[in-house]
Amino acid sequence: MAGVLAGGSIAKAMTIRKMKKSEATSEENAKKPEELGVHRSYLDRLVKLGRVKRTEDDRYYVECKDGKHC
Repeated sequence: MAGVLAGGSIAKAMTIRKMKKSEATSEENAKKPEELGVHRSYLDRLVKLGRVKRTEDDRYYVECKDGKHC
């Protein structure tokens, strides 16, 4: 069970890192799931967890307020 939880955490971190690398850090730069190479249902889970934001036209981004951790 612990391995499954650890794997999920790693996958979340990798997805968020991928989004930051593709500069999807604001609503203006948000990307579609196809551009990110991530399944839409997985991104929706991250939205529910509050880690990722979704725009009205179904693009996703990582909110970066301070500019330091992006």
